Amino acid sequence: MRPVSPAEGLPVAALLLAAALVRPGPGLRRARSRWTRPRPRAGRRDTRDDGTAGARTAERAAALLRAGVAPASAWQHAGGGADAPADVRAVWRLVTVTGAPAAEALDACAGGVRADAAARAAVRTALAGARVSARTVSALPLLGLVLGAALGAPPWVALLGSAPGRLCAVAGGVLLCAGRWWSARLVAAAERAAG
Repeated sequence: MRPVSPAEGLPVAALLLAAALVRPGPGLRRARSRWTRPRPRAGRRDTRDDGTAGARTAERAAALLRAGVAPASAWQHAGGGADAPADVRAVWRLVTVTGAPAAEALDACAGGVRADAAARAAVRTALAGARVSARTVSALPLLGLVLGAALGAPPWVALLGSAPGRLCAVAGGVLLCAGRWWSARLVAAAERAAG
């Protein structure tokens, strides 16, 4: 077999590098949905929630109750009802049925919702480092191939010019993909465990 020239191997390395850097599966779908999500128009409230919409509803209702507004009216003006998050609706039902102090219960509910949102944000922040590390480590072998070619020692000759070299290239590609898959599973399991 004739040796593979660097000009022939460079496109292969570029494709391998691109394949390693693309996020597989649900991550790519989430990214695509972020790119295609319609932007809110001027004057309209952004409906995306950072996890604290329930806390804001509960705090508004509690403030209105403390100001002397009737409970049903306070709940309606605070944005309560079917659109309110389930945990806030549950607290509201509890205080209306039992007669418990509504403002205090709603404030406690808001504190719990905010603490939960902060914990989810902390988990997302902690897992961001793991995601970046996995992508960086999986790109290193491919960057090594490109660097070798740039220094004048094209690895394509050894990898694609003989049967053992091709076997090593295939095994390396399989192990690289398996490592990316395993890291994605570990991160997803940590996200599920965090709730």
